[in-house]
Amino acid sequence: MKPRKELYVAELMFNLARFVDESAIYDSSTIVKELPDNCFLSQYINGGYNAFTAIYAEEDVLTEFAAKYSKFKIDKYDALVNELIGDFLNLHNGLFIVNLSDTEDVDASLDVPILEKPETAFELFGTTYILPVEFDFGTVNFVLSE
Repeated sequence: MKPRKELYVAELMFNLARFVDESAIYDSSTIVKELPDNCFLSQYINGGYNAFTAIYAEEDVLTEFAAKYSKFKIDKYDALVNELIGDFLNLHNGLFIVNLSDTEDVDASLDVPILEKPETAFELFGTTYILPVEFDFGTVNFVLSE
């Protein structure tokens, strides 16, 4: 199966500009052999395209990301932040698989977002990328294993 990273990044930047902050800047991705221990929320994509996706950052950065995404005032990192981050990841991945279906005729579905650092992502997928995105409030890292 051919890599879909470029399509994923293009969709990610479009969705970040549309739903969070249009001044987001994507830095170069890096291939990693292990995932950091920071706050984690992840989601699997299954079907004609299988992948593991995740989002992580420092708690204060995730809190600001959630506030910008939801347009709510959020003062501290808590369960609401996790719900909003999961909602964004689910929204973005959903739009990504619709785009994948439309452009490449590939059917896929999403698992429910989970709040944990899965240890199996490296065993299931060939390459894992960290996709850092800079905002004025800090860096949010997206993960794509395919």
